[in-house]
Amino acid sequence: MFYDKRLILLSFISIYAFLVVSKAQAQDAAMQGIISDNSTGQPLYGANVVLKPVAGEKFMGAAADGDGFYRISSIEPGTYSLRISYIGYRPYTDTLDLDEGENRTVNVSLQPDDAQLEEVVVEQTTGAVWKQEGRQRITPVELSRVPSPAAGDLATYLQTLPGVVSMGDRGGQVFIRGGTPTQNLVLLDGAIVYRPTHIVGFFSPFPEDLISGVDFYAGGFGPRYNSRVSSVMDIQMRHGDRYNFSGSGSVSPFAGEVFAEGPIQEGKSSWMFSARNSFIEQASSWLPVERQPLKFGSQLLKTSFTGNDDRCSAMVMNTYDRGRMDFEVNDSIKWRNFILGGNCIALPPDSRTLMQTNVNLSYFSNSRIDEESSGYSSDIWRVNLDMNLRQYIGDIRVDYGFFSRLKRLNYHMDEEFLGLNSESLSQFVLGGHLETNIPIGERLTVRPGAAITLYTGDYAPSLEPRFRMSWQPFGRETEEITAAAGLYRQAVTGISDMRDASSVFVAWMTSPVEQEQMEALHATLGWQQSLARGLTWSVEGYYKQMRNQPVPLWNTIARFTTDLAQANGEVYGSDLRMEYSNSWFYGMLGYGFSWTMYEAAQDHFSVWFDEPVQQYHPPHDRRHQVNALVSADIGSFTAGVRWQLGTGVPFTRPMGFDDILDFRERLPDVLRDQGLRRVILDKPYQGRLPAVHRLDMSLERAFRIIDSGLTLNARAGVVNMYDQTNIFYYDVYTHRRINQLPVLPYLTLEMKVGT
Repeated sequence: MFYDKRLILLSFISIYAFLVVSKAQAQDAAMQGIISDNSTGQPLYGANVVLKPVAGEKFMGAAADGDGFYRISSIEPGTYSLRISYIGYRPYTDTLDLDEGENRTVNVSLQPDDAQLEEVVVEQTTGAVWKQEGRQRITPVELSRVPSPAAGDLATYLQTLPGVVSMGDRGGQVFIRGGTPTQNLVLLDGAIVYRPTHIVGFFSPFPEDLISGVDFYAGGFGPRYNSRVSSVMDIQMRHGDRYNFSGSGSVSPFAGEVFAEGPIQEGKSSWMFSARNSFIEQASSWLPVERQPLKFGSQLLKTSFTGNDDRCSAMVMNTYDRGRMDFEVNDSIKWRNFILGGNCIALPPDSRTLMQTNVNLSYFSNSRIDEESSGYSSDIWRVNLDMNLRQYIGDIRVDYGFFSRLKRLNYHMDEEFLGLNSESLSQFVLGGHLETNIPIGERLTVRPGAAITLYTGDYAPSLEPRFRMSWQPFGRETEEITAAAGLYRQAVTGISDMRDASSVFVAWMTSPVEQEQMEALHATLGWQQSLARGLTWSVEGYYKQMRNQPVPLWNTIARFTTDLAQANGEVYGSDLRMEYSNSWFYGMLGYGFSWTMYEAAQDHFSVWFDEPVQQYHPPHDRRHQVNALVSADIGSFTAGVRWQLGTGVPFTRPMGFDDILDFRERLPDVLRDQGLRRVILDKPYQGRLPAVHRLDMSLERAFRIIDSGLTLNARAGVVNMYDQTNIFYYDVYTHRRINQLPVLPYLTLEMKVGT
């Protein structure tokens, strides 16, 4: 076992009890609140709060987090001047008298200041390199910098991050630090999204118009996030404008999109709507590329309601994708997401508890039909209720919460496939989490915590200890060491036939081999530093040990199978990222190194290779990855350049072919009967595909149409500018190579009104 459950649990309880007792008698005052945009109710991440004594020079400060929440503790009783500011908004000032032991709540809605709007760009050119508690904060500004037909899309931006591997411009699969796509936890306002990307790799259902911010954890995340063993992407949507109507529409050879927002009850509630539909299937017939039989669409509606001390929202989202990964055969894939959810956050006056509640339903289905009219399908839905709370005991922050989930999983396979034909099952889960944020002196903060999960069925209760820390060894906020370690478990698994790089179908099921959950032990260590004004860099090393990883049984007939074996795995690597930004220029250079190895024992290995255990690098093991990004304002234009390089991923090499004759029903005529064609394969994943690299460029300009309230944004660009022939995947049965997009120019036009 990785750990002693009882010892770790007793240690956390003892530490927590000691801290509660030692701080319970603290008599200093404290102040907290939520800072938001007055127009939308949107939390203002990073807003500055400064508290200064009227008779004195020493001041205290804090910055708002992703919920807009701030807190200042250990305040001596007295009279203070308060100033809350955020670039682009009018500052809020007040004078406060704080009594001994008082816990004051000051919620503030800042008014936008038109005179400062141009400064917003300057302030927010800071990149995503700086991490807090292992979290990388991504804002719409970062999304808009990447040259792409999908202006400002989360899917395109993720591909610029070290440690994130994408297989190409089709399929929408994302692998993060050795994990598979189904091991990533993606949340949208607290609701899980099972397939967060579209079938065309430039697009997701999350354009920049919808996003307030994204908290991205490539590993080592805290106990609040559970049920996945690889990574977390927590997407927070913005709220609609409570006072004004506005909208936009855009069109390109790839897709068309509309967006609109406005008040329901002025000053109190709002709505926001977005819809996107692909054009690439139709437009590709007159573009210099082969016809692209790909289609996608998404629709989202969100309503928001803001009170004095609380903020609630409800949303519904639907996505649809279908198409063919290999354009020369008739195999087709399609999938759909549906999400319905509600979210509330509240901070009552003078309360010490910030409360957040999520209730949601998530549904995902996918299917594949092959050229022989046989096929398979799978779907999963989850009803989720969770409550997350935050309290302070002196300077110690305590985050805890509870959750319940009801899941149902189905899959159905055609008779020609090996393994189980179909199965449906349900699972009910209860659990909770606890994490304490403990400052030790002025430089060190530790965050011990744990999550516990109780299952119906055959799974034993699961305890997952986690630990995170940050240390400023030289006492400067601009230089920091971060570290994390923890155990992660996953009870459901999504099975894909990874022998085929183009297979994006997923069969969802509970862990099918001896009822053993997937486990991953994470360890990370990083350093981040601001070298000069606008220049920052970070490096992070990581190690993962994985157990009970379900993998398909090896077979020379490469078709989907639900016959599975278990593999153990090991992952290690490092991510390096440097960024520079000023008022008109942004540059980023990222490098990722990763090494992933699986070890599996299967009877078939003994038959074919005379070795019962095989070690191999799985097909997402990209050893080296380089990303460079530049965005510059040149006069009235904004230019963007992105270059990416990825070394080749593994594949299983063919050695020859033969035919299999079935003797179970009758004796075949070996001279006339045609058997089932089979490829003779080498040991798993001993070959590597060629490296891929590509240069994308764009040039954008906004035209304001005087006296009409309209703004036209025009973006012209080129995908794969020097026409590199990049491989998508290699069909070992036909010896056919399928490539990604060649050089492809595009023009995107967007009209905005009321913004």
